[in-house]
Amino acid sequence: MENKSPDRGVKEITEIGKIARFYGFKPIIPPTITKQDFSQAKNFEDEGLVEKIAILRMYFEEKLMGGIQPSMFYCEKPFPGSKERKKPLRLESSLVSIGSSKSVCECLAIQASISILNTLGYKNLEVHINSVGDSDSISDFQKKLSVFVKKNYNTFPAELRQALKKDICSIIKEQNEEWSSFQNECPKTIDFLSENSRSHFKEVLEFLEIMEIPYHINNSLISDLNISSGTVFVIKSSEDSSTQTGKALASGACFNRLAKKMGYKKDLHSCVCNISARLKKSLKKTKVRPLKPQFYLVQFSPEAKLKSFLILRELYKAGANVLHSIAKDKLSNQMGIAEASGAPYIILIGQKEALENCVIIRNIANHVQETVSIPDLAVRAKEIIKGL
Repeated sequence: MENKSPDRGVKEITEIGKIARFYGFKPIIPPTITKQDFSQAKNFEDEGLVEKIAILRMYFEEKLMGGIQPSMFYCEKPFPGSKERKKPLRLESSLVSIGSSKSVCECLAIQASISILNTLGYKNLEVHINSVGDSDSISDFQKKLSVFVKKNYNTFPAELRQALKKDICSIIKEQNEEWSSFQNECPKTIDFLSENSRSHFKEVLEFLEIMEIPYHINNSLISDLNISSGTVFVIKSSEDSSTQTGKALASGACFNRLAKKMGYKKDLHSCVCNISARLKKSLKKTKVRPLKPQFYLVQFSPEAKLKSFLILRELYKAGANVLHSIAKDKLSNQMGIAEASGAPYIILIGQKEALENCVIIRNIANHVQETVSIPDLAVRAKEIIKGL
């Protein structure tokens, strides 16, 4: 008899879980960490790697690749079996996307994280961001960094030479005034990005710009190059003194190179954003009720995909229940999913609408449609919701 996958749907949800769900991250009961997960994690330096290993194992064992991709989850920590205790008055959670190489996965994680942190009272948020590129980019960078270290090794302070024995990237990652002259001269990952990696990173930066999210390109942000590739970011608050010294409220990276190292046949595009923030009060939980979608967002052009994040922000303001497939490109695929979703309205944005900063709202029942500007969308969405 075939074993059934466990039901990972949560029975209760907090306001934070509802925000994650709005942006497409399904709140789930995280996988239990096993002895084998701990054993595999010992081979790497990445902090929190055992959780990533457990998530990928869940993805393969429960055959989640058969559903709509990417698979997107929201998990609260600690994971069962992690040997860690839940910290009082802290939010420790993860936003995970698996199965898509599109930049929208990082963009959605950043947008959801900022909405969550705003809800918790954190203001003036800014993103520090970098890219380590794909495997070829990383290989080129590592070669140049190795040459630089060998050439200058004898001039390095003793403390730096000691740090380099553990991790050659410590010359970039660690904040140390005594090393600053060497850090300024050493190779930067962003200078070795392949054409595809550069295009991917540009898309994430365009998202930050259109959303008017302050950001800084930070060359010192480097994830574990044994398992990671692509975008690396942290979110901080300029109002919170604890974040001035480098303490991040959220941190994200892609662990695209981990699956193959775990023994699976091929690598798998995966992105995680970990949120770690103080709470002013405990988060209340309410019973999870089936979510009835009111709108399905369909986009079909690069410009429309970018404007979709503005549309989501407006629909979030309206308190709307919305589904989307922003990682999809083809109109036919999205329309098929939209019509099967049960949402009474479809919001469409293509190249023309994106340039005119508007959307088309279509009533599925009678095919009547109207054009609404994006700045007016929250107000119009509220009116439609009242009539449902």
